Amino acid sequence: MTTPSHPRVRQLELVPLGKDHEGMYVLRDPHGYSGSAALPAEAAMLVTLMDGKRSLGQLRQEFERAFGKSLTLTDVERITNQLDDGYFLDNDRFDRHKSHMISEYRQLDVRPAAHAGAAYADSPDSLRTQLEELFVCQEGPGLLPREGSTRTDYVLDSERRLGGLMTPHIDFQHGGPTAAWAFDRLVTESNAKLFVILGTAHTLLRGLFSVSRKHFETPLGTVNTDRDFIDSLADHLSTRLPKQKVEAIFDDEYPHRQEHSIEFQTVMLQYALEGRRDYKIVPILVGSFHPFVLANRSPGNAPEVAEFVSALRKTIDACPGEVCFIAGVDLAHIGQQFGDKEILSKGRLTEQWTDDQQLLAAACEGDPEAWFIHVAAQQDRNRICGLAPTYLLLETIRPERGEMLRYDQAVAADLSSCISFASVAFYV
Repeated sequence: MTTPSHPRVRQLELVPLGKDHEGMYVLRDPHGYSGSAALPAEAAMLVTLMDGKRSLGQLRQEFERAFGKSLTLTDVERITNQLDDGYFLDNDRFDRHKSHMISEYRQLDVRPAAHAGAAYADSPDSLRTQLEELFVCQEGPGLLPREGSTRTDYVLDSERRLGGLMTPHIDFQHGGPTAAWAFDRLVTESNAKLFVILGTAHTLLRGLFSVSRKHFETPLGTVNTDRDFIDSLADHLSTRLPKQKVEAIFDDEYPHRQEHSIEFQTVMLQYALEGRRDYKIVPILVGSFHPFVLANRSPGNAPEVAEFVSALRKTIDACPGEVCFIAGVDLAHIGQQFGDKEILSKGRLTEQWTDDQQLLAAACEGDPEAWFIHVAAQQDRNRICGLAPTYLLLETIRPERGEMLRYDQAVAADLSSCISFASVAFYV
């Protein structure tokens, strides 16, 4: 294999490995085209210089100038070859690998579990035990009722129907108990057998939306996707949008392969409804609304959003039974890890709590525009990781009201980051 002469690293994540691995970093691919690699500090520093403009010799010189350390040309070649071998470099070799992976994935009927064995247990019994703890722990809602029984700690209102849920997509360790409150309501207050799962897309989509026709596999079994619903949705959109935009929505399958925002909701759904009822899902990834924020323009005025909402409503109206939405979203991402200058203080965390409550109040009012305006007015300075899916949920179901079930913040021990999240039940 020939060493690339001007290596350029792809858009990847480079983060410290942790306190137990001082001086080590992990290079990982959120797109799933390559795995991850543990790098010593010198290699990680070199990676930050690989922009495709510098030769190997220039990389060695710039490394010494920028970091005050020496590195031999042989070391630069070795590191470059290792990165190329792992498909971390942006070049023709990677392009061929990417095309092959997309082609292979498109042929699958079922999406394999991407995060089993890492983000959650990979055996059915261990996973059930892990998820049960989210409900029965001190922060959880309590043990789910047995099949056929109901909870007595709140009174159901026959005039209201659970139309949607906001629930975290952060890992179960941090957000699991908060998510459990949402799925507790799903079991006790919904008879739905079809769940439209809206997930934040953490990678670039061809359009604003990506709808997957693949079934979803987890250690608890396979969850079937309602392909008839998706075909109907595609038919509605085909009459209103150009063919190219419709194809971008339904043929852009690969972003689902590694995405956790829908996978985590699917796992929770399996656990909550196992043995209770048959059900299907409709997995929809929602891309970034950041261009609307920058332009201070309502997403509802964009034809692609308006037509998607209209088609989604028409498809739901034709369904014989209840449909429930699940938005797998997080809220703020603040701190130095996300680009802020200052270490987080108690005052800053309290300020974020206050701002999040105002944002959630807009959602609980069932007002998608107020939800968007709150974020846009601040130019999304808090990096809300659920702006687009939540807007889509609110705009589609137009809830009469929302009820916040639980709010929490995951704050790093060194105060370098905070991710906030909540569970909300929406009634129609």
